[in-house]
Amino acid sequence: MLYCSGHLQAAVRVLEDVERRYHSKVKAVCGYRSIQGDSDLKVFADMLLGNTDNSEPPFAFCVNFLRRESHCAPFIVLFEMNRNITEEEVAQRRYNEKLWMDSAEVDALPFLYYLQYLTYGGLGERGNKLNALRNLVSYMRDDRHHIILYHQETALNLLGHCCEMEGDYERALNVYELSLSIRDTNNAANWHVRRVLRLISG
Repeated sequence: MLYCSGHLQAAVRVLEDVERRYHSKVKAVCGYRSIQGDSDLKVFADMLLGNTDNSEPPFAFCVNFLRRESHCAPFIVLFEMNRNITEEEVAQRRYNEKLWMDSAEVDALPFLYYLQYLTYGGLGERGNKLNALRNLVSYMRDDRHHIILYHQETALNLLGHCCEMEGDYERALNVYELSLSIRDTNNAANWHVRRVLRLISG
């Protein structure tokens, strides 16, 4: 909300605080999708037992934007709220997908890096902006993170958008196509590919 309302310095302070708190022992969790290990209660119990500061449980929920919150979401996130191209795609959604696919849902750490990229860019801090992009690229390239991402296609869409903003349309197209290889329907990357192809063709 701070970024979208133009309070960039305040946004930087909040993002720096969130990054400081998001250490290696923080476990991502999602209320809508599950991944391997989610049902292993021993993992969660061990994390809670190892947490000496009981005021901050070591969990980070995915970030969710409902349609009525679209005014406080970055522009590109709005595509996630309209991820289908056809009505047939909507009909293909399973019950649990229908609960969240009209909103935007993204893993917390990739979204943190994306917001840093946008915020530092808005402040004209090119070095910090590129550092945020490097962090996002590094995170997405690390195979260990692929198994702990709940919304890998959305994280790739954010990375693709960063590539677009850098003017690297070919790379953006490759990233969006990678997103589509993970999920080819009900994926906002379908919209992004169309937009980038128009930009490339001039």
